[in-house]
Amino acid sequence: MSESLYNTKFEIGLRALFILQGLNFKPCSLERLSYLDYLSLYIEDIKPKEKNLHPRYPFQLIEAYGKKKILKESMINFSYKGLIDVINYDGLFFQSNVNTIWFLAPFDNEYSKQLSKNIDIIINEIGNKTDKEIKSLIFTNNVDDSNEFYDFYLLGDDV
Repeated sequence: MSESLYNTKFEIGLRALFILQGLNFKPCSLERLSYLDYLSLYIEDIKPKEKNLHPRYPFQLIEAYGKKKILKESMINFSYKGLIDVINYDGLFFQSNVNTIWFLAPFDNEYSKQLSKNIDIIINEIGNKTDKEIKSLIFTNNVDDSNEFYDFYLLGDDV
């Protein structure tokens, strides 16, 4: 068993529960949930005056795709436990229920408060956009004109 808490089914799934709660019982596709998770962590990508939950790093864009399998497993596990509902419209959609609210109620720390704030901002900002538009927004706003990570690789241009 892995000793890591980071990027586990529980950590990613817990953030997804907060997102589903923020959607107020609206169904959400896995793809959209993945994008909302990414944007809740890196909100400065679309709202520069807000506060990222995680520090920026050169490979953060991979997170928009890299966690989808773990996220799906998390949602299925949470649905087995009755913490969310799974709906089959034309594919799987996930939705909060009263158990989601009950389960998240004890989480009252700075991280969960900031996460909830970021989720509310993201949902208000892009709630009416399609998944394709959100994807485009993520990738368009991730061009680093300042070249902030130019010296990230030790060898630089010498390779």
